[in-house]
Order: sequence, then C-alpha cells, then structure tokens
Amino acid sequence: MAVFDKIQNIMDKTIAPVASKVADSKMLDALMGGMMCTLPMTLGVSVIAILINFPIPGFSDWVVSSGLMATGNSILTVTMNMMGIYISFFIGLRWGKVCGLSGYTGGIVSGAVFLAFMPQQSFEDIPMASFINTSYMGSNGIFVAILLGLIVPKVTAILMSKLEIKLPDMVPPMVADSLSPMFAAIVLFTAVWFAKWGLSFTPWGNLFDMINTLIGTPVTMVGASPLAYIIVCSLQSIFWFFGVHPNVMLNFYAPVIMACSAANTEAIIAGEALPYGAWAVVALGTAIGGQANALGISISLLFTKSERFKAIRGIALVPSLFNISEPLMFGLPVVLNPTYFIPFVLNIPVCAIVVQALYALGLGAAFNPTIQLPWVLPQPVIAFMQGGIGCLVISVAVLAVSVLMYTPFTLMADRQALREEQAALEESAA
Repeated sequence: MAVFDKIQNIMDKTIAPVASKVADSKMLDALMGGMMCTLPMTLGVSVIAILINFPIPGFSDWVVSSGLMATGNSILTVTMNMMGIYISFFIGLRWGKVCGLSGYTGGIVSGAVFLAFMPQQSFEDIPMASFINTSYMGSNGIFVAILLGLIVPKVTAILMSKLEIKLPDMVPPMVADSLSPMFAAIVLFTAVWFAKWGLSFTPWGNLFDMINTLIGTPVTMVGASPLAYIIVCSLQSIFWFFGVHPNVMLNFYAPVIMACSAANTEAIIAGEALPYGAWAVVALGTAIGGQANALGISISLLFTKSERFKAIRGIALVPSLFNISEPLMFGLPVVLNPTYFIPFVLNIPVCAIVVQALYALGLGAAFNPTIQLPWVLPQPVIAFMQGGIGCLVISVAVLAVSVLMYTPFTLMADRQALREEQAALEESAA
C-alpha cells in the first residue's frame, strides 16, 4: 500500500494538475465537441454502409445489379469521405463561440477558408468548370480542417475587435450579426488569397500538401501503428486506475483517430485494402465494457460469494454490457485498488497480442470502417456489424482472455471480503 500511496502522491502533484487543465481546456472541448457534432451524419449513413455491404451473396448481387451499390457509395463519398469540411465547420462553430463570435460566424468562416485553400483543377475538354479532389476533404484534409477550425475563428475575433462596426440600435440583431464581421472577413479572405498564391510557389504547392507533409504524415506514421494505439490505451488504463479519466489522453489522440478512420473509409469505398486495418482492428480489443475491457471484471464477479461483491455485480454488470464502466470503477472499486493494478494495466497489451495473432490468421479482414454504430451498443455486436463473424470471434476471444485475467484477482478479493463479513458476523453475535 505504501508504494501505491507514493505513486498516488506523485500523480497528484504532476499528472493531476495537467489533467485538470486539459479537462478544463475550452479549445480541446471545442475540438472534441466539433468532432462529436458529425455523429448524426456518420451514424445515419452507416445504415447505407451496412446494407450495401451485407454479406449475403444473393442480396449483395442484387444491390450491385440494381444500382443501389453505386448510389450508396455516392452518398458515402459526400458524407464520410468529406469529413474535413464538416469538421472545419463544427470545430470553428464551437471554438468561435468561445472566442466571442456570434451565431454561425465561426463555422462559416472556418468552412469557407478550408474550401478557399483547397487546390482546384480544370480540364480543357470541360470549359468553365473547376474540380476539387475529394481526398483533400477526407483523410488528406483532416489535419488542415482541425487547424483552420481552431485558428480562423480566433483570427476573426481579433480582427473584429480591431475593426468593429458601430451600428445603430434600430438595426435588427440578425442584420447586425451578419454585418459586424464584414470588414474582418474582407481582411481575412484577402490574406487567404495572398497566402494561397504564395504557397503555389513552394515545393508543396498548396496548404494541404504542406500541412500533411510537415505535420499530418509524421503524426500519422507515429500514431497510426498498432503499437502506438496500444501505448495510448495502456496509458489511459494507468490514468484511469489512479482516478484520472481516460478522455484526457483521448483528446490528444483524436486527430489521429479521425485521419486514420477517414483513410480507411476512402480505401474501402474505392475497393482498396485498408491502409490502417491492423490499427483499426486492435480497437476491438481495448474497450469491451469500458477501459481495459472492464466487462471482464463484471463477468468475473459472477463467480464471487461475498454479499459485498454480489451487490456490486448487480449494479455494475448491465452498465458494463453497454460500455459504461463508472459504476464498476468506483463501486468495486477498481480505482486505487491494489488488487486490480496488475491485470488492469496489463490487460490491453495482452489482449492486443491476441487480436494481432487472430488478425494475422485472417480474422478481421472483412472489417468495414464505414459502419459507425453508437458506442453504447455491446462491443461484440459492434464487432459483428463492422466485420462479420471474424471480428465477432476476435471480440469474444478478447473478452474470454479478459475474464481469465481478472477472475483470479477478483476471487482473491472476494475471499478477503468473505473473511471480513464472517468476522463482522462473529463480532455482532458475541
């Protein structure tokens, strides 16, 4: 216990203050909130992705021959393949409100600047027409969308404070909100015009290729490997054990998740191999029932005999099925409980090895990143819908390994609880 007390003191002095500042960061809140705003769209079109990829031979042939496959893919192209434009708008909207911009100003200027910087192409045989490479709106535009969504509203707010227009009180608020950023927008888009022109003389040619070369590609190369994902999730487990919510780490890793998911989505729509397939499948073995596959702990409680643990499993098992682990983490508790430190921290590395071994055998090859489902669905259900029987087998295998890892430690704690309950009964009877 003394060791854990020392670790806890170190965490309280070093990690906790940083985590508190991160959790209270309005910028990160706008970043995550903006990404979350795209969920209605991604969840909505996931039904189309499921139907056009439904693994029934006769049905899938009919979907192709009827033209529904082509129509469905066209919808996925302008939704999930163009996440950049939606992300830039929603992050700009959320961050703009923090910066003091009214209405939709932050979202509009961020989305417009995102499109303004986008390189366009023209073809001689199609006069008076310009074309945009949609990859710049997808995986090649995620980092640009995030940066512009955070930079443009702030710049707009600064310009508005310097170039403020005083309008009479009789002007309706809706009209005033539209006119007040006018001069700021003129300066902003003039600067974008010259910046885009200047970038055309650089080796990259445009903002998107520059950001991806200098920032996006290095970050993705480091963060998109299965090992990097395992390290991030393992750090989340350590933080969560000491009471620091794992979302602190997730906020920093979210841009990598978005970029890799967008690249996988583009690949599967184009009929190509997933560039980050192994990375994506590892996610099936990290959060079944919550961080560090906490459903394994809940299931291990089924083998307990003490009244205390029976009561806990009654309130923790059902939420864990739907990936809500807080009742378990603080009710058992797992947080700051030395009994669970070893299995909780080692669970993700061990399960990741299992996932990679099964993936190497061909399981999980049918994983479809275009199918997005609510996180509160049981993880095996999500695995089956996203990758069929292969991913379901991976999910069940990870759950079985987790139960085997947690059960000995749960039974050890249960025996201690039984002894305490027996001692309490003897004391009350005396």
